[in-house]
Amino acid sequence: MGLRELKAARTRAQIIDTALDLFVEQGYDETTMEQIAAKAEVGTTTLYRYFPSKDLLVLARLEQVMDLGGALRERPAEEPLDAALGAAVRKCAQGAAGDDERDAALRRIIDNSPVPRAMLWDLGARYAGDLKAAIAERMHRPADDLRVVMTAHAAYAVLQVAADAWLEADGDRDARAGAIDDLLHRLSTLDLVLPGPVTGTDADGRLRPASGDGA
Repeated sequence: MGLRELKAARTRAQIIDTALDLFVEQGYDETTMEQIAAKAEVGTTTLYRYFPSKDLLVLARLEQVMDLGGALRERPAEEPLDAALGAAVRKCAQGAAGDDERDAALRRIIDNSPVPRAMLWDLGARYAGDLKAAIAERMHRPADDLRVVMTAHAAYAVLQVAADAWLEADGDRDARAGAIDDLLHRLSTLDLVLPGPVTGTDADGRLRPASGDGA
């Protein structure tokens, strides 16, 4: 990363931290973009260049956790997909690290603010689409291929569980990272049951499995 990119990353992080502190201290609706710029010691033009709206600021921390596609693209091209996805999940789950009290307050803000809550769904769809594209590139398959789609959905489900493991684990950063590694190891040996096909109905009108009982 060059000096210009490094400075931009620091400025962005400074703006995010300042905005989140103000949201928690005085309320989301009560905080203005001008107040954020002043406390972050940046011009309003600079602030709007990084974040065109206040809604994007309240979601900025979540974007660090959701960008699985970006994290996957950072992995070596020759790395097996399962290992690359595991590393991507680990990185994104660690993006959940922060002040637990502040993060809880931010979750309440999003839950109670219609616009950020709606934008969160849009962000989720965008990042899910990007992950499918990244997986498709590695698999050399189209993005709508069922294997690609299910791999992407499964990766996001694992990310949610991994983020919860990070937040719930006691200890320092290394201990929490260890909790994620333990989770990924256990998942690799998990005998997961997926929904199976059904054919027709039995005498009581209930759907009958195509084969076996799924147990």
